[in-house]
Amino acid sequence: METNKSLTGIKIVRIAIGLLFALVVLPSNLKSIAILLFGVAVLINALQRPWHFDKRFFITNALLYVVIAVTYFYSADVDYGQRKLTQMSSLIVFPFVFAMLTKTEGKEIFKNLTTYLWIYVTGVFLFNVISFIWFFSTQYSFPEMMEHFGTVLRVKTGKYSIHPIYLSMHCSIAILFSFYILKELQSKIKIAVVLGMDITLVLFLLLYAKKGPLIALIIVFSLFVVFQRKQKLLKPYLLAVITLIVLTIAIPKTRDRFVELLKIEHLDKGEVTSTNIRYTIYDTAQRLILESPLLGYGIGDYNDALQEKYTQDGNTFLAERKYNAHNQYFSLLLIGGVICLVVFLCFTGINLIYAIRFNNQLLILLLIFYAIVMFTENILEREAGIIFFAFFLNFFSLKSLYLREEN
Repeated sequence: METNKSLTGIKIVRIAIGLLFALVVLPSNLKSIAILLFGVAVLINALQRPWHFDKRFFITNALLYVVIAVTYFYSADVDYGQRKLTQMSSLIVFPFVFAMLTKTEGKEIFKNLTTYLWIYVTGVFLFNVISFIWFFSTQYSFPEMMEHFGTVLRVKTGKYSIHPIYLSMHCSIAILFSFYILKELQSKIKIAVVLGMDITLVLFLLLYAKKGPLIALIIVFSLFVVFQRKQKLLKPYLLAVITLIVLTIAIPKTRDRFVELLKIEHLDKGEVTSTNIRYTIYDTAQRLILESPLLGYGIGDYNDALQEKYTQDGNTFLAERKYNAHNQYFSLLLIGGVICLVVFLCFTGINLIYAIRFNNQLLILLLIFYAIVMFTENILEREAGIIFFAFFLNFFSLKSLYLREEN
């Protein structure tokens, strides 16, 4: 039986988790401190009661990192390999920390779920709005902001710097979380506030004009409506989707990004567009993968191998800008071959199976969202992506864990 002292300790853990949901608004140097505080809080709590460590949870969610780490031993560029393993360490840190939590503690943590969702949604909303207002009022005109705001966030925000693709993902996930907040609300004022934040976040999504997160959001929104099994949601759903499509067509920058899909060409034959860049990268990556399909090139050498292939093919545009694979599945194949990709599919598949079994809707939708975005981005190899992916995966799979133990 867990002691009152342990239950007091879990209150601190709950506060630390709340801080993790607020990571979006923290500067880069404080993000790692917040994660460290969370780990220390869980460890101190664990030492105040009989030791508990769920090995199956840890192995399932940390195995991908272990497999990637093994590829380090056949990499020539050990310095680069060490840097990448450090950047990807969230893949093993979060499973280890969450595995120390018991079923009772997991239940206690999830009592605060709505609060956590509020923290994240509000944080993403404020980050976008305050950043826009600041640069608009101090440095740029409105037309300049509409055209270059994404670039401004990437190069002129110092320790708050973030690439627009990751901010687009945050906007999409915040909107997803808001659906579950709205389910719990009775106050018309609060409902209006949440809907107002959602509309604002959708406008920022259109401003960043990133196709992957936008498409993924529409898909998970559709699945959310299906999960609710309420016919009264059909009209609001159709209205929202139609409005989003109309806005996408009406806004030139966003419309042009989707029009690119109608004429996909290799860079040496067509225009330099984001779609053509990816098409050329994928063609290069596929040929490189076929040269070492089983083991890949190792975490230290996979990117060098890709850059060399650009040079051999005469793709100076890609080589000079050192583009990565822009597809997480291709990147995993380059790192560790088929073995690495299979491990990734197994660990996400196992989490998805448990999520479906225990009706863990948020985890289901998050896994689908990330799976879609991974077709166009290397989420697991940038700290801005890997931290949130690893945190959300392990946090929401905690619910599947304690429900599994009850059955």
